Amino acid sequence: MYPRFLDRNYPLAKHLFFVTRYSFGLLGLGFGQRPLSWFQLTWLVFNFVNLAHCCQAEFVFGWSHLRTSPVDAMDAFCPLACSATTLFKLGWMWWRRQEEQEHRGDARRDTAQRSYYVMVTRCGMLVFTLGSITTGAFVLRSLWEMYVRRHQEFKFDMPFRMLFPEFAHRMPWFPVFYLYSTWSGQVTVYAFAGTDGFFFGFTLYMAYLLQALRYDVQDALKPLEEPSVRECHICCQRLSNIVDRHNEIERIVQIFSGIMAAPTFVHFVSASLVIATSVIDILLYSGYNIIRYVVYTFTVSSAIFLYCYGGTEMSTESLSLGEAAYSSAWYKWDRETRRRVFLIILRAQRPITVRVPFFAPSLPVFTSVIKFTGSIVALAKTIL
Repeated sequence: MYPRFLDRNYPLAKHLFFVTRYSFGLLGLGFGQRPLSWFQLTWLVFNFVNLAHCCQAEFVFGWSHLRTSPVDAMDAFCPLACSATTLFKLGWMWWRRQEEQEHRGDARRDTAQRSYYVMVTRCGMLVFTLGSITTGAFVLRSLWEMYVRRHQEFKFDMPFRMLFPEFAHRMPWFPVFYLYSTWSGQVTVYAFAGTDGFFFGFTLYMAYLLQALRYDVQDALKPLEEPSVRECHICCQRLSNIVDRHNEIERIVQIFSGIMAAPTFVHFVSASLVIATSVIDILLYSGYNIIRYVVYTFTVSSAIFLYCYGGTEMSTESLSLGEAAYSSAWYKWDRETRRRVFLIILRAQRPITVRVPFFAPSLPVFTSVIKFTGSIVALAKTIL
């Protein structure tokens, strides 16, 4: 047995941005025409303040231990990089929440549409689950350390390396702040999965629309022996409609790029550092401590991979539109039809991508990120 939303028979309309709506809904952030209720707004503000406060506590802990215990400082700064990035992404999504993207469906493409939507939901829930497992690993680490030191003087440590005011690290406030710190980890997971799921879902949805255009081009340019004037006129009209839809898709992607360029750029930069510091922590730690950073590294790497896979899928489908037009029987149609086909081919030579400062998310970029983190790890090994 597994959740219904992972099944291919789950209602198609509910699959669209399911992980984003679910994750942000847990934080009180809703997307739609209805304004947030007072309860939702209060809950959202609490979660934002919780994450910001815990980021500050992690920074204070790491800074205070930087000279005396670099390993503990690294243990604080690694989650801090992810939490701070997520804090920025959560605030950004709240600020830009009212900007909507237009979507266009096609019932004849139900199979391709369902395939993309199910992939988005399953991959998004994978990141959501891995993030929750990562938080659980940090909590279990702290509980295990408490158990190991049960016969020694009790040390009031948080699940994450955080330094709160002194009263929070002793009874009776310690359990409250322990849960407070743990919840900040889940806030990070929910905002992380929501933003990444939004990007991944959008790119695959655009890939589906481009695939639908490709099917329409193939249908419009079916090989005919000596097509009549009426058939040529109908074909030209269909091609004009395809060009308009193609331009509309590009316009929507440009709007989306304006919304997601900043958080995506920050995410890639911080993720490179997080992966590098996680690998360094794996090299420095031993025993059960390695497990949580292995899971952490895999979680962050999976999120970046989804960004890059979505970008590659969209640009590939964009290029395939021109290939479909070129592979059709365009040479059997009249001059005006051929001219429109040539314009489609020329336009498709410039793939539609989400424009981020200095790069566009793609699988080669994912490879570059991994190589960059490897360089950071190699440099750190020579220093340490």
